[in-house]
Amino acid sequence: MLAWVDRLLARMTRVLSAGKLADTLPSLDLHGLGVKEALAQTAKFLDEAERAGCDRVQIVYGKGRHSEGGRGVLREVVPKWLATEGSRWVASFSPVLEPTGEEGSVEVRLKGSDLRRRRDRFDRT
Repeated sequence: MLAWVDRLLARMTRVLSAGKLADTLPSLDLHGLGVKEALAQTAKFLDEAERAGCDRVQIVYGKGRHSEGGRGVLREVVPKWLATEGSRWVASFSPVLEPTGEEGSVEVRLKGSDLRRRRDRFDRT
């Protein structure tokens, strides 16, 4: 069987066995994009996610295995951008670790989710 099919089946099995299917987040995949385009797409994605009422999203930038030096540029740039320019949308973010201990994405909690929770608590009283 093709190697990529084996990897896909293995990943699907892990996701299903971990019960993560119901907890799937809206996701943006930045693989193959340059820094400027990746950051523009990230800003657009976060804005749209916040407007749609999402609490959390995932941004995938990859591990950089195909990059020079084996460390991806986006892996360095995206978290820094989220902490600075992206702070307009971002309440917090954390790396998503794979079973191997490597990370190639971040989970982002949006600021709009904090506002909605506070408003919901106020509306209930």
